[in-house]
Amino acid sequence: MRKLLHILFVTALALFSAIQIHSQQDYLASQYNFNSLMLNPAYAGAHPYLQTSTMYRNQWKVEGAPTTQIICADGRLKKVPIGLGFTFTSDKIGIVRERVIGLDASYHFRTGWGKFSFGLRAGHVGYFAALDELVYWEEDDPIYNNGNIKEGFLTLGFGAFASSNSGKWFGGVSIPEHYARDHTLRSAPETRFYKRHIYLYGGGVLTFNNLELKPSVLIRHMETNPMLMDMNLHVSVVDKESKGLQVWLGAGLRTNRSFLVSCEANLPNNLRVGYSFDVAGKGLYQNLGATHEIQIGFNFGGSTTVIQSPRYF
Repeated sequence: MRKLLHILFVTALALFSAIQIHSQQDYLASQYNFNSLMLNPAYAGAHPYLQTSTMYRNQWKVEGAPTTQIICADGRLKKVPIGLGFTFTSDKIGIVRERVIGLDASYHFRTGWGKFSFGLRAGHVGYFAALDELVYWEEDDPIYNNGNIKEGFLTLGFGAFASSNSGKWFGGVSIPEHYARDHTLRSAPETRFYKRHIYLYGGGVLTFNNLELKPSVLIRHMETNPMLMDMNLHVSVVDKESKGLQVWLGAGLRTNRSFLVSCEANLPNNLRVGYSFDVAGKGLYQNLGATHEIQIGFNFGGSTTVIQSPRYF
């Protein structure tokens, strides 16, 4: 039975790859709190130092399953309240690969409650589909007439981010790719390829007898697709004798019936690491194995050689 389900999924993945040719979807990441720049250009410059991070995500254990790599960097200018950021994403599923480069700029200001920022993202999406690798072939579909597809288009997005003066409450909303210069494929002009993604997220820290809990929620919405929600709860474990050390242990639930556990650590010498383990609770996906996501970050600068701890977002 398990082998049969595996075969059925591989077949379904090939069909899904064909569907992906007709519609662009953003990647999925479980550790969005590790570096919110991947979701929101307004996060650029949220901290007064240069921060970098890289992520690798590998879903399931079948040929052609989704894999994602992300590189982020952002910082704030010293004399003006402006943040700058850079993101690079490589996302692959089946025969489809998408590479996105984003350049971010944000403006920061303070109020009596806390800090706010608004950001813009200018990007380029590179899209490639290896149609010659498809087993399933629909001869009447004009998209297949010219062989493999290799195209690109420009995008423009925006977002807003806020955090309290205590640094314990945060939230944001963004549409990273609100406008696309070419929202159809040139190889199939009647096909609307681009669809907007909207992200709404937030969280805070609650303290109970020296125990810190951080609940957070992320809502993803794409046109014509069901809304997807992540609900997470992290607990902080801090070694008070080692300055700069902070560890978050967490668990979460996704509305597509996925469960996840994670560990994120801010280490001495400005190093950050994170790991998450996702499994599907019910349905076909539970037979495909787990999803692994690893993130590594390094911070440059700040008032000391060790970035101040604790850090909540």
